[in-house]
Amino acid sequence: MEEGNSIIYGLEHQTRALSPQYESDAIRFLIGTQSLKPQTNQVHVVELEEDTGALHTKVYKHDIGEIWHLRCSPHDAATLMTTHNSYDPENSQCSMGVSIYKLPTLDVIPRDIDELSAMQSQNAEDMELLTTINPEKPEEEIRCSEWHPTDTNCVSIVMDGSISVRDITTTQGYNITPEGRTRLKFTGGKWSPQAAHQFAVLQDTHVKCFDTRADCKPVWGIDNAHRQLARDLDFNPNRQFQLATAGDDAALNIWDYRNPKEPIFSRTDHSHWVWTVRYNTYHEQLLVTGSSDGRALLTAAASICDTDDDKKLSQVLEDGVLQSYEQHEDSVYCVEWSTAEPWTFASLSYDARLVLSRVPRHFKYKILL
Repeated sequence: MEEGNSIIYGLEHQTRALSPQYESDAIRFLIGTQSLKPQTNQVHVVELEEDTGALHTKVYKHDIGEIWHLRCSPHDAATLMTTHNSYDPENSQCSMGVSIYKLPTLDVIPRDIDELSAMQSQNAEDMELLTTINPEKPEEEIRCSEWHPTDTNCVSIVMDGSISVRDITTTQGYNITPEGRTRLKFTGGKWSPQAAHQFAVLQDTHVKCFDTRADCKPVWGIDNAHRQLARDLDFNPNRQFQLATAGDDAALNIWDYRNPKEPIFSRTDHSHWVWTVRYNTYHEQLLVTGSSDGRALLTAAASICDTDDDKKLSQVLEDGVLQSYEQHEDSVYCVEWSTAEPWTFASLSYDARLVLSRVPRHFKYKILL
């Protein structure tokens, strides 16, 4: 992929689920489709070949239903988890669930011409279904499901009014339901990478974090993190008490949750709802966001990342938007950094378009040199 150029991959069906593949040396992303037609949904594995800039793909069947959320396991590159919605024609009802799958192979790039021809002639392949977890109430909506950062068999499932912590080998577990009556629904959540027993959820405009070992009272919270609905959050991978949030007020906010009265960094560079935000795993001053305005924005938050070193990041990198990526024609629902290459990220829009982009070289050198 050349400097300043993005690579576009188009799918047949609409999409809103994206995940990087962990435990891999390849620049590889997984995409889940969202088709209403039965037996047509798929998982696409997309790999970028760095030397040539070519994209290689493999397609797998996901006949159980449309994919609303997808997460690769951080413990096993071949294992993934989908949050899906299925339609039952017998009772004319939809029901959501979470399924764990195993890919038959990790190979995406063909080794020779014969293998390339064989791969191009193949239809969508089958994945091995390991288990499916259904909510206790069939009508209950599932917002997302997340792998535990250290426990290979533990996942959390965020539903409208509770968090379900499950063991995927037995599907047994327990629910965390907030105390008191509230009509404010959960809209998403994520494990803390530093305090692995803490799980933070988005609840309307607020952020609440629960200790999954204890009772149902939040251990910390950020009230009114956004003026409108909070859509996404991501923990700083390098600083224990910091996290970023995105919301319908078009804002990207960064918080130190020990002092939750106001954000330590805030930008409103998007012109519509911000659906997603991600920290760069290696360079915490770089964040990427996706919005209903059809753009992915690369933003620098260098001023809150200064250390006691002689070279301060804020002196070489100004806060604000570094680059706007405008190759999408619909809402950008997902952005994810590559786990194998720190300067590459993917953005996914509802019009079935995946765009692979890179941090501009001059910003990269400002950070490294």
